[in-house]
Amino acid sequence: MKLRNIKMSCIAAIPLTAITDYTKYLVQDWEFAKWIAVLVVVDTALGMVKHVIRKDLSSEDFWGGFAKKIFVYIVLMILSNVLANYTIEGEAVGATGWMSKYLCIFMIVREAISVLENTNAIYPILPKSLMKKFKDFGDKGEYLKGGEE
Repeated sequence: MKLRNIKMSCIAAIPLTAITDYTKYLVQDWEFAKWIAVLVVVDTALGMVKHVIRKDLSSEDFWGGFAKKIFVYIVLMILSNVLANYTIEGEAVGATGWMSKYLCIFMIVREAISVLENTNAIYPILPKSLMKKFKDFGDKGEYLKGGEE
């Protein structure tokens, strides 16, 4: 019986070893991944509450938008990891580390602004002048002169 357990653990260890070996190419900063996941969960919950209050909650819009956000954030985290950790001739190149940090900061700030917007839509607590500043930028990051679209 003990020999069988050893064989089963060896069989399970092979794919797990491969997965852990290759995840370093996807994400190395798991602490950041946890923080962005927290913000995504909070933002998603607030967004759902906002749409329930407005009575315009749509599962099709929710799942499409949520899936797109998760996909884009995963791609940005992989890109950030590559920019921070790639090597040339066995040496890490630090010249693109700033781009990696920028991408992470961008994701955190974007989610934080979305949390503030959703919070304010549920219970207006933030000054209108601050909320107007958030509206000065479109979905693609372009400046919209005073919030005009």
